[in-house]
Amino acid sequence: MRNLPSTQGARAGRRWGMLINSLIVMLGYVLSRALGLVRDAVIAHRFGTSDAADAYTVAFNIPDLLYLVIIGGALGSAFIPIFSELWAREGEEHAWRLASEVMNLALIVLVAAAALVAIFARPLTGLLYGAYPADKQELIVDLLRLFLFSPLLLGLGGLAMAALNALDRYTLPALAPAFYNLSIIAGALFLAPTFGIYGVAYGVIGGALLYVLIQVPGLIKAGMRYSASLGLRSNAVRRVGRLMAPRIFGQSAAQIAITVTFSIAALLGEGRARALGQAYQLMLLPHGIFALSLGTVAFPAMARAFAAGDIAEVGRSMRSVLRVVLWTVVPAAVAMMVLAVPIVRLLFQRGEFGEESTRLVAGALLFYATALPAFAASEMLIRTFYALQDTRTPVAVGVATVALNIGLAVALVYGLDYGYRALAVAFSIANNLEALVLAVLLHRRLGGLDPNGGLRRSLRQTLVGATGMGVALLALLLLSRQALPWLSAAGEGYQPGRDVLLLAGWLALAGIVGLGVYLALEAMQGAEELQTVGGRLLRRVRS
Repeated sequence: MRNLPSTQGARAGRRWGMLINSLIVMLGYVLSRALGLVRDAVIAHRFGTSDAADAYTVAFNIPDLLYLVIIGGALGSAFIPIFSELWAREGEEHAWRLASEVMNLALIVLVAAAALVAIFARPLTGLLYGAYPADKQELIVDLLRLFLFSPLLLGLGGLAMAALNALDRYTLPALAPAFYNLSIIAGALFLAPTFGIYGVAYGVIGGALLYVLIQVPGLIKAGMRYSASLGLRSNAVRRVGRLMAPRIFGQSAAQIAITVTFSIAALLGEGRARALGQAYQLMLLPHGIFALSLGTVAFPAMARAFAAGDIAEVGRSMRSVLRVVLWTVVPAAVAMMVLAVPIVRLLFQRGEFGEESTRLVAGALLFYATALPAFAASEMLIRTFYALQDTRTPVAVGVATVALNIGLAVALVYGLDYGYRALAVAFSIANNLEALVLAVLLHRRLGGLDPNGGLRRSLRQTLVGATGMGVALLALLLLSRQALPWLSAAGEGYQPGRDVLLLAGWLALAGIVGLGVYLALEAMQGAEELQTVGGRLLRRVRS
């Protein structure tokens, strides 16, 4: 019994440390996403939903596929658990050797894949985007070849980020995406007037370089030792490869789904692909701030707990983080659904981005937002499987989700003629089902997903609070539309130069009203998340 207080104290200390690290990563994501919105607004002002903007959006897909499959799969599922295990059991030298070997192998594969894509860029573009006119396809080819430099640099930065996160070093990795976005903004502001959309592409390449360089001091401080070996006979490298193999397949399938979605959107009219991309990025804003930041910090901790044989701690960490994730993203999703039009209008409507562009993006955002809670929950559930060194289960579920997503998209667009919004609807249905299936499977794996009922109680309280908040926001919107008709999609007459401050003030008021109603309802229900997070922060300030 004498060890119990110290054990509880150590556990509380670890969780407080996780909270601090989560706040660091969260602030990094807030900065990155805020700059991402500025980036999208600047590009939207310069190019709207024009052919150039469409070409820029779709040209990203294949380089993203290379990065996510070859590097994203490594740091997302395989590298961090094995790196953490080697560090704890065999020491720093073996862990850094593994990092070097994975990086060397990944870069060789990336260079070879990028070279192949560059050679076959033209027929590949014709296959995927044959509905576009020849000059637009040629622009896509040029941009695609430029963007192929990006995954090489982002690959180095991604592995640096994974190694630093595994060592509980989060500050520089959290800042790296912000520098990436700053470079793209600079390209859009200073290079695009001369080089057009190519100026933005040059900003992308510069941002990828900064993404690597900003993390180099952290690696030096952590004592990184580079090795030129490939580790083809290394057991650790083979273990990373075995864990990566299913993830590579899953990432490929997910990226194929995105590519198919944009290909279908390209057939539905000018600007549809760009509108879907902007709506999707808006949906990712709260997802990145809350789900990704919390999951990024929780994942290495869960991986270390599994390596130590403490399955119970893996489950406790997953539940505590999942509750906070849902407590934050559910009200965010409701706010996005109710306020889609004024949010899009404030962020993007200026220059070449007009009324029609606002309606296109807001129409897609409404349905993407319905997927946000499930999308965020899946982030945490999938990372839990990865911490358990099981990549096959979530990948199998993910591949089935991709197939369902594509099937629903084709059926809704071509079978029922629901238009481009059907692509967001298909995404939402598929991702909600994915979260449900993952939860059921993890329940079996852990011997109970919610043994004490705390997760169900928290979700019930969150839904009550978010529903009340949604009703309050809808009432405010309806009461305000007579005086401010441009709050609705049907309303016109919005002038950015004249009305932007008024719209910003109204959205600030809506935010205060919505947040106030939500927190009041949560307090009335005695929500543990409100008490725990608020109480810890208050005690820390007082101390």
